Amino acid sequence: MRVKLATLLILLALPSIAVSAREGVPFFYQNQWSQANQYDFRVNSTNGFVGQTQGPHVIGQNVQSFQIPRATNPMATGHMTPNGIAKHRSGDEFVLSASYSKQFAQFTFYTGVNSILNWSDMIFDVITLRAERDFKLRGYELFAFGEYSFGDMVSGGMSFDFDLLPYDKNVPSEGLFKVSMGDMSGRLSNIKVGIGARHIWDMGGWKLSPIIGYQIFQHNLEMSNHLYPNMAVLLPLMGQDGSYIYGNTIGDYAAIAPGGVVPDGWYQVCMSPEDLALVIINNGQPSVTCDNNGENCYLNTTTYNPLFPQVPWGVGSGECVVVGGDGPIMIDGTTHIYNTTWSGLYLGLEIEKQMTFVDRLRFYGQISMPNYHGEGIWPNRDDWQQNPSFIDYGSNGSMHYQFEMEYIHRLGDRLELSLKGDMTHFGVGAIPGDLFVSGYNYYVTDQDGNLVRDNNNDPVIDYMPPQTIHISDSLRWARWYSFGLTLGIKYAF
Repeated sequence: MRVKLATLLILLALPSIAVSAREGVPFFYQNQWSQANQYDFRVNSTNGFVGQTQGPHVIGQNVQSFQIPRATNPMATGHMTPNGIAKHRSGDEFVLSASYSKQFAQFTFYTGVNSILNWSDMIFDVITLRAERDFKLRGYELFAFGEYSFGDMVSGGMSFDFDLLPYDKNVPSEGLFKVSMGDMSGRLSNIKVGIGARHIWDMGGWKLSPIIGYQIFQHNLEMSNHLYPNMAVLLPLMGQDGSYIYGNTIGDYAAIAPGGVVPDGWYQVCMSPEDLALVIINNGQPSVTCDNNGENCYLNTTTYNPLFPQVPWGVGSGECVVVGGDGPIMIDGTTHIYNTTWSGLYLGLEIEKQMTFVDRLRFYGQISMPNYHGEGIWPNRDDWQQNPSFIDYGSNGSMHYQFEMEYIHRLGDRLELSLKGDMTHFGVGAIPGDLFVSGYNYYVTDQDGNLVRDNNNDPVIDYMPPQTIHISDSLRWARWYSFGLTLGIKYAF
């Protein structure tokens, strides 16, 4: 009898057990409607989903009611989807950003006449302003932006001008053969526009956005207060008409005009002490002769005598008089100006991922083959024109790349703080240029290099007007390197 009663109680409890098994997880947490427990669910458009579980109409019936809030999709920037992939902001269509950065840079260029100019260890304070607009086209999320940066050099190392190699390796004796160094200053600017497709690729939660755009990067650099070696100079022996005296080993001499052709085996004759006048010294004072009124005074001179107790100019009879060579000299003011522009189309790729609800990482890479334009002004070269003295232009062997890594932290629904590091390189290979030569006077020579004289037997002087000379190998290469640390803010409207 007891067995029958227990069996009956078990049969009466089975419907209640079945109902509990069907409760499961509320369908709000299910991914698909068909997978959810929809037993006696009703939808209330205001309060969300209201559900009720009710057992069979038996003695001891149990009724349970519960309410679950309506599900909503994350709308604010920086939220994450269920699988951890960053969701693009929704509704933030216009973003303004401003940043301050320290840029550490170096620029070097190598001219066609083997002169190397270098600005090393430059430090710039740079301000960057950027505006970005999001929009949709045929179902794709696109964005366009414009960016402007500007800054001044605040400190740095030194500027150098190396001229230690001959102009032409085939003529090793011709060249400046000097090096100078000094202060430097400069400024830079960067204009950048572009358009991209937002998050069109997804690689394990990393969102990829390709970009194409146009960039104009300028840096205007100067050298100043340069120390130059005070090179020793041998005084040349000259004729009264301005010609230089040359001789050979058998005792022949010839007068050759400046720029004239020097025969093989002939050498320029220098001035020795015998060729210079010496002032007569009486009782330690220069000997002076004046007219009866004590005016129109002049120094009394004599010629060199090897028996003098002191040797003038430190050289003996028949030796060349040397001037200079006694330490560096300072050239005050601006000595070199070189203004450079890199411009052209570029391709970029932005990669970002949401790391937490408020933090995300962004990586950016950019490449291009820009056009190069360099404008040089050498204020101390009177044989060159000014503004400019020469220009270099072209894109042969040009290459530009830039890499950025940025950490972005949300401070509010629309405000973000960013910290970024970047590296930039610009380079160009051998390119042509134009040299702007000043006008100058010169002695006219015949085809043999001899001076042409007029009816009074004076050398004929002519004038060469200013001209532009095209140089096929004006620049061998130029390189710009920089590394920057940036702190910025972004605000979405």
